[in-house]
Amino acid sequence: MSEEKVVSNETEVEAGTENVTQDNAQNEYIAESKKYRKRAQDAESQLANLKKQLESQENAKLKQKEEYKTLAEKYEAQVNELNPFKEKYETLVDQRKSKLLERLPEDKREIFKNKDLDVLEFMVSELKTKAPEPSARNLVGTKNTEFGGYSSYVEWATKDPKGYEQANNTVKGKGISLGYVKEN
Repeated sequence: MSEEKVVSNETEVEAGTENVTQDNAQNEYIAESKKYRKRAQDAESQLANLKKQLESQENAKLKQKEEYKTLAEKYEAQVNELNPFKEKYETLVDQRKSKLLERLPEDKREIFKNKDLDVLEFMVSELKTKAPEPSARNLVGTKNTEFGGYSSYVEWATKDPKGYEQANNTVKGKGISLGYVKEN
């Protein structure tokens, strides 16, 4: 029996060391892979820098030789290549501006129609989030309509008995005599 336990313990130890060995091997492969990836990225960036330098040297040579025609053709081809992107960008910006201007009040549209897109987006967000603040001018003259303009039913009934009685004799409030005692 003791031999079986010893044999089973040995196999467990061997399995454990085998897993550790595999993990170490995997870590080594990962590290090596990362090293090669970094080298490839460095090589690509160096290649891009060299291409830029070569192009600038070619342009300098053309300028020295006064071959402006070749240089102009080169730049013209580049402009023709980029023009469709410019047009798409301008149409997208114009569409976005028109949508944002529609969100603004009529009187503000004229002011902001020539502004940049970021300014327009900021103003729309600011005007949208601001809730109209009640001013003192708006609060003057407003009455609490729940109690006929009074602070409670009792006050309403004592100060304006006819108004209270009319309001409570409607179909909705028929037969309700809250806080009002009819004097004979």
